[in-house]
Amino acid sequence: MKVLMILSHCDQTGMTTHTLDLSTALVELGHEVTLLVGRSTIASRASDTMLTRFVRGGIKVVTFHDYYDRHVVYKAISAIEMELYLMMHKFDVIHVQSPYLSFIPWLQHKKFVSTLHVNDLVPCFYYKNASHLIAISKETKEYAKHVFGYKDSEITIINHGVSMSFARRLNQDQKTVEKNRLGLPLNKIIIGLVGSIEKRKGHDLLLESLAALPRDLQDKFHIVLVGSSKDGKTNEWLLKLIEKTNMSEHVTHFEYQNPEVFYKLMDIFVLPSRLEGFGLVVVEAMLSGCCCVRSNVEGAYEQIDDGISGYIFENENVNQLTSILHNLLIHPDLRKKVAEAGREKALRCFTSKVMALNTVKVYDAVINMN
Repeated sequence: MKVLMILSHCDQTGMTTHTLDLSTALVELGHEVTLLVGRSTIASRASDTMLTRFVRGGIKVVTFHDYYDRHVVYKAISAIEMELYLMMHKFDVIHVQSPYLSFIPWLQHKKFVSTLHVNDLVPCFYYKNASHLIAISKETKEYAKHVFGYKDSEITIINHGVSMSFARRLNQDQKTVEKNRLGLPLNKIIIGLVGSIEKRKGHDLLLESLAALPRDLQDKFHIVLVGSSKDGKTNEWLLKLIEKTNMSEHVTHFEYQNPEVFYKLMDIFVLPSRLEGFGLVVVEAMLSGCCCVRSNVEGAYEQIDDGISGYIFENENVNQLTSILHNLLIHPDLRKKVAEAGREKALRCFTSKVMALNTVKVYDAVINMN
């Protein structure tokens, strides 16, 4: 089938990564995918890299003016560009990934699918209920019912899935080469977090929990943070956090880039987010063989069987997170056992192929909808 994905812009968020993984998997299943995406008004290496990955995945990329430009004239131009494109091209399915662009197919009375990525949407003119909604977790489904009035029959839960490239392992020699290249210590336990630099992601919770560990344990680990500031201001917030917690000698921060190699070097992955939709990075880390620890916000219990395939702590409970990390640092066999169980679960449940096959079922239902 011919599928149109609508995305406001390419950036470092899970929404863009999810759209890439789903689109690539659909192409591998034999479908034709076009991405209608905003072209950034500001040159961005991350954006250009992501667009290149779409093209390499066999997706046709069509750009429109960035709808989120502050100038109202450019917003109007952007909307007109998108509307004209829809009028001039026929697709079997329209899938709106950026929810505030759902008014585009709605204005032309076209059926469309939309994905609810995070529970922070608010009712407004730009958001229109989809013909069928994909919720990425139980929590996002309940949010859609409560806030937007969807019925159970109008929602399907499809958890995020990621590329099998994450499952390819590095041997010890390859890990040594990569650690040397990145300037990371060879003899330390690597604890990592991949996420944009913002309070929602909980960098402060991770640093505070590690700072509370005994000094002898602090000497055994190194922290790798991968992510960029969305507004350029939160980098200073992160630097102050590192200084405040006396973690400077234990932290290496990398601006956002393809995180695949970083996961393969991490022993423990932590997502201490205060709010998520599903937490795509956890699935990437599980598939890569990390022992994963995350807060109990959206998606946690669908991803992790607590104490078996990972660990879950109460949101913002630094003491509980400290206790979990203490246990994993002093018990390497447990760490490896839980990591392997997490990897096996990710292989069963969270690959992009599984996600794409489930999504095609939704597409078929919408196509046949009266």
